[in-house]
Amino acid sequence: MSHKIEPAPTGRAACRGCKEAIAKGALRFAEEFQNAYSDDGGKSFRYWHLSCAATRLANEVGEALAAYDGPIEEREAIEELVRAHARPEMPYAERAGSGRARCRACDAMIKKGELRVAFERVFESPMGPTKGAAYAHPRCVARYLEREVERGREALDRDECLRRVMTGSKLPGEALEVVRREMVGDGG
Repeated sequence: MSHKIEPAPTGRAACRGCKEAIAKGALRFAEEFQNAYSDDGGKSFRYWHLSCAATRLANEVGEALAAYDGPIEEREAIEELVRAHARPEMPYAERAGSGRARCRACDAMIKKGELRVAFERVFESPMGPTKGAAYAHPRCVARYLEREVERGREALDRDECLRRVMTGSKLPGEALEVVRREMVGDGG
């Protein structure tokens, strides 16, 4: 996708994050997406204030910042927001931010604050194919990977998945060790 940073040509667009207008001439983040209402499958853009996008779409904003060569007022502050909110490469372990997700292996709810492993998945939405996260309890990761293969999808082998989770997660050491033990099945 060709996300970009650009000056707003008018003051009509509202930020997707805070819903406030983006002032004419202010730099904005343009998030490209597949337009489901286009006859030819064309692309369209959703607009964000840079600071709003940096907290919700940090990885995408980071790429756009690297490609933008113009001056950005408060660039260091935006870059700090991007660093603080950047998502690790999937799969990774984290604590659940809410209690709304279900484990893709055992179908049980993952409680808020509980450890989980996030995997990238592609699903059909009203806006076309969309990438999102699928979650599994660390103890259920092996079964999740088996089910992906059974369904004809690509899946990492368990050892590679464990390696990526251990190197890419932002959890503190003791929580990451719990994830490791549960994923390998020794005392989880």
